[in-house]
Amino acid sequence: MSRRVMLAGVVIVAVTIALWSALNADDASRSLVFSTWGTPAEIGNFQRLIDRYNATRRPAHPVKLSHSEQYQYTERLLVGAAARSFPDVLHLDRGNIPLFAAKGLIEDLTPVITRDTAFTTRGFLPSLLSSCRIGERTFALPHNFSTLVLYYNKDHFDAEGIPYPDSSWTWDSLVVAARRLTRVDANGTIVRYGCHMQIVYSTLIEQNGGRILNENLDSCVIGSPEAAGAIQFAVDLSEKHHVTWNMLAQNLLWDDMMAGGRLSMIANGRWAAPWYARSLPQGVLDVAPLPGGRMRKGAATVHVMCIAAMSDRKKEAWDFLKYLVSEEGQRMVNDGGVSIPVLGSVALSDEFLHHRTTPAMSNHVFIDELPRSVAWPYEQGPFLSAYTLQSQLERAVGRVLLGRATVAQSLKIMEDEVNGVIREQRAVPRARPFVGSVAFFLSGAILCVVPLAAVAYRRKQNRHAAARNFPGRYPELPGGGHTP
Repeated sequence: MSRRVMLAGVVIVAVTIALWSALNADDASRSLVFSTWGTPAEIGNFQRLIDRYNATRRPAHPVKLSHSEQYQYTERLLVGAAARSFPDVLHLDRGNIPLFAAKGLIEDLTPVITRDTAFTTRGFLPSLLSSCRIGERTFALPHNFSTLVLYYNKDHFDAEGIPYPDSSWTWDSLVVAARRLTRVDANGTIVRYGCHMQIVYSTLIEQNGGRILNENLDSCVIGSPEAAGAIQFAVDLSEKHHVTWNMLAQNLLWDDMMAGGRLSMIANGRWAAPWYARSLPQGVLDVAPLPGGRMRKGAATVHVMCIAAMSDRKKEAWDFLKYLVSEEGQRMVNDGGVSIPVLGSVALSDEFLHHRTTPAMSNHVFIDELPRSVAWPYEQGPFLSAYTLQSQLERAVGRVLLGRATVAQSLKIMEDEVNGVIREQRAVPRARPFVGSVAFFLSGAILCVVPLAAVAYRRKQNRHAAARNFPGRYPELPGGGHTP
């Protein structure tokens, strides 16, 4: 083997080892990456929480915030996982847990919780921890939540002499009040709408006895008469009763309409409360439970925190998770005003019930609705993302509004398309996570060096054979003769 080939092999091995060391070194300047989404206010709240954690706990690897828009947040994380670019700690909706667990992307926290005798889950509000489990295994900790409620403008109700909404309200009650609250000017233009319920379409289906996915979450069953009845009610609010606008009118923004006094009632979560309260005169805004259909059901979104299975800093990630659900961390959640803390000691205290941003509002309604609430926006299962279901439902309602299908026909189309996605996902083999190691890099180097050495050796043999067969052409080789 020539000296040049040996030198090349040594260089390859050295570079490979240096690269492996750089990728796996425990560099104190590297951060523990925390991924989230949200509005600017929500992102600001998380940044303040992280700054406090870094300043008071002084972790070896400071937490760094990575955030994006909520739109297709799940899909972006999945793309990052495929590219091996994944955060250490993930902020997810509870509906994402089956999907991320099935793909092996989040850590099973059950043994961690069992080992950490200084940590307890007893302080969480009832039902929140169960939403973080698959069977008997816990894959996340609840961090904040919101039930969805009916916000209403008390001045509008007072002017029309309508009693305020309460837990006895039904869909019929909503329509009757919304028709009286809707205002039309002399030209026939609607200047104030009675209600807007688009955000809870999936919940209306549950209230009417229907489902989007079956109980096993592995098949779409939205093509039922119960689901069709709920969507027909939602469509009738705009197309028959004219008390709201339909989803094709994208220029009408929900929150701006409510905050500007051009909407009397809207279904929404806690995140909307500070904006509405700041925009409307003090004492005008209040909340009530969602009106009931065939049955009384509310809706709740639960945001959870997970540790990435591929993280190499799971101990530090667990320390950060414990801080997020500690009394200190939960009080910071409450201070933000856009989410509800999951610890009962904070959520049931005056700090939340008489929050400074909404002191006159019936904040207890958010807590009261939790026991009877279904998952919002969707129970997704291990094969679907919320974006898939959201986009499919919007398309289904859109077909009805455009006159391209009846409600029953459109939901059957959606059912078939979603089940097609589920079949495709079932057929995708589960990817095995790549684990870097010294053996891998050394074997890679060997695989590079051996072929090079073999080629060099073969070329040298060929030159010797040529020297014997054609004397004089290779005078520097044995048997090559002399240059003519």
